Amino acid sequence: MAKRSHTREGTSKMNRVSHFKTPTGQIALREAGEGPALIFLHGLGGSSKSWFRQLDELSNRFHVIAWDCPGYGESDPFPGGKPKTSDFAKALLAALDELKIGEFNLVGHSMGGAVAPWVARLAPLRVRRLVLSATKVSFASDEPSGYEMRLAERRNMDDHTFGNARAKSMVGEDSPVFNEVASIAGEIRIAGYEAAVHLLKNSNNAAILATIEQPTLILAGENDKIAPVASTKAVVEAVPGSRLVTIKNAGHAAYIEQASIFSGEVAKFMGVSSKD
Repeated sequence: MAKRSHTREGTSKMNRVSHFKTPTGQIALREAGEGPALIFLHGLGGSSKSWFRQLDELSNRFHVIAWDCPGYGESDPFPGGKPKTSDFAKALLAALDELKIGEFNLVGHSMGGAVAPWVARLAPLRVRRLVLSATKVSFASDEPSGYEMRLAERRNMDDHTFGNARAKSMVGEDSPVFNEVASIAGEIRIAGYEAAVHLLKNSNNAAILATIEQPTLILAGENDKIAPVASTKAVVEAVPGSRLVTIKNAGHAAYIEQASIFSGEVAKFMGVSSKD
């Protein structure tokens, strides 16, 4: 039985948070609106709170659902702390089963963009359309020292300092949404972060991206330093029939920096207007 609560945080309208038992522990889903299901998967430095603007802007046409991945937000840590991308995909599908969601559209950002193709692989008849935002073909090919630096920051910094450090790389210190991005990142628990870094360090989707059959949109932030446009172009080349949209004046967190444009591109790809 799911536990439900209601919350109003940040810039969001009223949304509801539900907790679902899965084989890997409790998963929290933040929901708003009714209609076709539209699922959002956050990145390494985010949580379900990353999608407050999409919960607002798209809930007039969709049942918008943003998850806290295992170990983040209100979700339980992943057992053993060493998940694979397929493990997170299975956890999401188990939570959606409990919520009685059949077919759905899926948006995966950064780390979420590494998990989303596995959701499509494991449940091809349920995923209708796929959006991959600011992500890469292989996070495993990144310089290992970068991951070790991030882990050291989370282990050694207080929440505020860590959040600021992550926000600097995601949006830049002069961004008007810097404090919001930093606040969300600062809430990440150490155990959840360590597990997510393990997932990314071992994530290589080169093989499965070529098997994606769903219509797929790739989104890139023009000024993204974490997943540069060149990285997202490689994803386009890997996914048959996909296309790239570059969002101007945005870094790694285009969903917040240029939220209306981001939401509009998602809605247009789904065949509706976010303004309706």
